[in-house]
Amino acid sequence: MMYQDSIDQASEKAALAMAFLQRHRLAAHPVNFTVAYEYISGVHAALCQTVEQKLEARVHFDDFVMIELYSNYIVTTSKENEQLVNRVNQIVSKLSGTADLASETINEYLEVLDQGMQLLSSNSMVDPKITMQRMMDATVELRSSQEKLRDQLQHSAEQSQILRTELEQLKKSRQVDALTGLYNRLSMQEHVDDWLTQDPQRRIAAIAVDLDHFRQFNHDYGFNIGDVILSKVAKKISAYVQESGLPVRAGGEEFLILLPDVDLRTASEIAEQVRRGVEKLRFVSSRSKKALPKVTISLGVTLYQSEENWHQFLARTSQVLTVAKRRGRNQVATEAML
Repeated sequence: MMYQDSIDQASEKAALAMAFLQRHRLAAHPVNFTVAYEYISGVHAALCQTVEQKLEARVHFDDFVMIELYSNYIVTTSKENEQLVNRVNQIVSKLSGTADLASETINEYLEVLDQGMQLLSSNSMVDPKITMQRMMDATVELRSSQEKLRDQLQHSAEQSQILRTELEQLKKSRQVDALTGLYNRLSMQEHVDDWLTQDPQRRIAAIAVDLDHFRQFNHDYGFNIGDVILSKVAKKISAYVQESGLPVRAGGEEFLILLPDVDLRTASEIAEQVRRGVEKLRFVSSRSKKALPKVTISLGVTLYQSEENWHQFLARTSQVLTVAKRRGRNQVATEAML
């Protein structure tokens, strides 16, 4: 946070930031406070717009959402990005220097060749053998310069391939949730933008998934076991999504499945298959070797409507999910039940 605020201004913003956190029942740790302070300050237009959209859609602000905002809008440059940029600059600098040297050598060679040809074609008193030797020396120097350029080009090509691989890995790491291997919200938004750019009227079904009573499960068995459960459930969810679909980790124990070009009935059938698949999973504690309680999920299915923005659609999907929870959990609810 870099501002030219007075002490009074900073104090006022800090108080408003704390009020924002309290209103949304968020802990005042550095990430949450930084996001709230940036939003209150109003300097970062993209961040403010996103927060306003989420507020309008009544999105629940939790630590997961705040970390997403922090990562997407405040931490603009990672160490990995800096290292990649530095390495690219090094490659370009070396290649540029070698190319400049080769260019100078070519110009000098052409000059020596031109002078030599003039001397040989004239009645100059200069010994032709000396002229030919100069031309041969210039040719050797040119060949050496070209070989250096060739070697540098080959080295640069190899380094560029390594960089391309690292860039792909970095891009993937930004798109994928580290724990579950599912796509994250940033990647989800990129895919949705691409789908709707291709066809603003495109039919998109969403299946919101929430693990039943998972907070109590974490409390009883610990977060390490909870993370294993999340990972296994995510893998099961992903198994029911074809290549065109998008399985997303939307929150702590919340998932979202996006299905383009799928109607409500088909999406509901897929949701039921996912529910049954997760219900069949069995887990055993690696320490006690005892069976853990059965894990179930609640699901809500909706279709995107072009007249609503994406945040409103996700909020409506969460409302349908709430219906499934209120009806007893471990079941699928559709928007027709609202």
